[in-house]
Formats: sequence, structure tokens, C-alpha cells
Amino acid sequence: MTILKTLESIPTEKLLEVFNLSFSDYVVPFCLTKEQLEDKIKSDSIKLEFSVGAFEDDQLIAFILHGYGTIDNLKIVYNAGTGVIPSKRGNKLTAKLYEYVLPILHENDIDRLLLEVITTNEPAIKTYKNIGFKIIRELNCYKGSLNITSTNDDFEIRELEAYDWQKLHFFWDLKPSWQNSITAVEKLKNSNISIGIYDGEKLLGYTIFNPKTKRIHQLSVDKNYRRKGVGRQLLAHIATNYTTDVSATNIDNTSEETLKFMTGIGMDIFIRQYEMELPLK
Repeated sequence: MTILKTLESIPTEKLLEVFNLSFSDYVVPFCLTKEQLEDKIKSDSIKLEFSVGAFEDDQLIAFILHGYGTIDNLKIVYNAGTGVIPSKRGNKLTAKLYEYVLPILHENDIDRLLLEVITTNEPAIKTYKNIGFKIIRELNCYKGSLNITSTNDDFEIRELEAYDWQKLHFFWDLKPSWQNSITAVEKLKNSNISIGIYDGEKLLGYTIFNPKTKRIHQLSVDKNYRRKGVGRQLLAHIATNYTTDVSATNIDNTSEETLKFMTGIGMDIFIRQYEMELPLK
């Protein structure tokens, strides 16, 4: 008999074991350490009261981890990971877990649900569409070895003492995905390297980089200073002082400028994902 319930009482070690088993044969297989899972719970704002699992004989066999946050005054729940152990697939457990958790989310006045799914994962896409999710945009995931042979070094790089989001937001063309959002980078502030590039006292651009995961969370340049080597100089600083092997995940694919910049510095798309949304109101 399968029992469904929320995950507040599940030890991290048990969650880790089932998480890694569920993703052992994924399109892009990966395995987390306990520390990496704890970092994920923190950065994705995972709320175990909104996360659900399926159990057989007291053993966790499937789960949905849900993050929670407020964006643009809307209460958003984000699917930070859905997993079913290999031996229990084909039983529509993902659909059953959503059926169980949706009333809980309605009771808590959640406005909408978000998730990402690899564009080639057709069974998952079909499941999510049947639940009511709709594709809202396509996201690119990049990785590679930074290959920046020359920079003009005209500008000064300094650590960002604080995130002035009103100013930084002005540089954006694209809305960050959940894992690169203001909430996520604020939660990882003590782990991130946050640097700005200046012409005198004028901020021209910035990047937020996590040296532990080697991930660029945000990189943006003042529209009036693009194609002047500002972004390249920022990443050359990362390459020189931290690492050349980096990734940047879930970047809106509508910007040709971003695609051209990324490929120009040695990064390639390794996954494409759909961002999907389910309004609850």
C-alpha cells in the first residue's frame, strides 16, 4: 500500500539516499553529497511542509521537493526536484504526489507553481501537461572552460559590498530563473563571489559566482557598455582567481546576444530545459 505525506519528518540522510537513487539513471546522471543537498535545500528555499513523498512499507520511493518564495508579490512554489526510484516507475506516482499536494498549496494561498524539465524528457513533459502545467519559456544550460585570450583591462574590478538590486536590476534584459533569482543569491551570499566592474565610481556590470559549485548565477552589463569587453573582463577575473571550468544554468534562450557571448568565451549548451507554470488562482 502506498502512503503519501509531507516530508518534514524525513532525515536528510534518507532523502539523500532516495534522491541519488532516483537520479542515478537520469538524462544527466548526478549524485549529491549530504553537504550539497543541504546547500540545495538552502539555495532553492526548499520547504519540507510543501514537499511530498510516497512511501511503501515506511520506505520513501518517490518525492517532490518544493521551494517557496515571493516574487513580484506572488507566492510561488518551485519544483526543486522530482524523483521516483527506478523500480517504482510507471505507477503514475508523480501525478499522485501532485494530486495530494495541490490542496495543501491551495490552503496556503500559493499563486503559482514553477518547474523546469529537460526538453527531451517527453514522459515527464506529458505528465506535467496532464496535471495542468504549461510551457512558458525555454532555458539554456551552459558549461565549458573559459577561453578569454585578451581583455582591455580598462576598468577596475572590485568586490560588491552589498547587492543594490534597484541598480543591478537596471542591467537585466532577462528574468532570472529560480536558481539564479534574487532570493537564491541572497541566501548564498556568504558562499558567493560578487564582483562589480567600475569606470571611476560608475558601476558598469557585475557577476555573482559560486566557487563551490563553479556556477555563474548572474552576469549583467549596463546596456551602454556592452561589446566593450566589460563582461569578458569580469569572467577573466573569475578564470584567473578561481577556476576556468564554469557553468551557467537555466538562462532564457531568447537573447541571441547572450548565446553569442557565451559561445564566444568557450561555453557550450549541454542541456535545454522548458520552464513550466501552473497558476493556482
